[in-house]
Amino acid sequence: MDQRRLILVTGAPRTATTPVGNLLAQCQGAVALYEPVGPTGLAWIREPFPMVGPTLGIEPGELGELIWQLRSVRLGKLKPQARLDAAPSLRSAIFGSRTLHSARIARLQPWARTVIWKDPHAIMLVPDLVDSDVDVVVTARTPWAHAASYKRLGWRSKAAEIYPRWARKFGPCEVCEAFVERCSDNVISAALLWRMSYFPLIRTHTLPRVHLVTSEDLERGERATYFALLDQLGLTATPGVERTLAGARREAAASGDKKKTHDWNRSMASLNRYWQEVLSTADLANVRAITDDLAPLVLGPAAVAERDAAP
Repeated sequence: MDQRRLILVTGAPRTATTPVGNLLAQCQGAVALYEPVGPTGLAWIREPFPMVGPTLGIEPGELGELIWQLRSVRLGKLKPQARLDAAPSLRSAIFGSRTLHSARIARLQPWARTVIWKDPHAIMLVPDLVDSDVDVVVTARTPWAHAASYKRLGWRSKAAEIYPRWARKFGPCEVCEAFVERCSDNVISAALLWRMSYFPLIRTHTLPRVHLVTSEDLERGERATYFALLDQLGLTATPGVERTLAGARREAAASGDKKKTHDWNRSMASLNRYWQEVLSTADLANVRAITDDLAPLVLGPAAVAERDAAP
């Protein structure tokens, strides 16, 4: 069991890590491991969005131990199974969190040789993980669509809490420091987390070394994008993958249900564009001020041009 292959699927939260991770976990010989460094994950990782370094969440000598735990699915003690920021569900009260449940299912399949580690909370680990034997898939969504999702759900990111550690790891950022005191605004907090998720990949020249999947790629050709990714990773599609990709998607406006974090039947085009209904002019100006220097580097200039051409 210790020799299982480990593939990380990460990105800023709300950037399609869940559908990408779910699809990869349906491949032949693969199992899913859900957010083991997140709020209901490993107890010894106490900081949100841990980084590698003294007092940053994972000490330099602990990264190898983390990889071993995840490859072998021997997680040990977990944090409390009810998230602190949400009321416990009946399922979590009875069966534990999705982290625990996914680990149990994976342990029951010792013949599965690939562990799909789905975890947006691991995005700050990517510059260190690319030098290990972990394959890394990074998802990215436009920062304006990302911020609209946070605003719809009423979420605020932990950007203000994370920034001091982030600056020690990756260096100070003038843009972050100009806005970090305004994180009570959920749009600003989302845009800052987007910047803090992807700027290290640019600053450390890591982006070319990961498998990047953008929401624009999925909109242009979902099936082609996924099958190209499977080919790059050496994974084999199953009938479950085919059924997932064959499912009809619908065009829809932004959901008004703040409790509904995922709508599996909405088209990628509608997910990419509902920011136009959700963000105010002031919101969009803040997102642009925080992310416009990075967005073309991560997503390509066409994404910004399409936004600017929107009615």
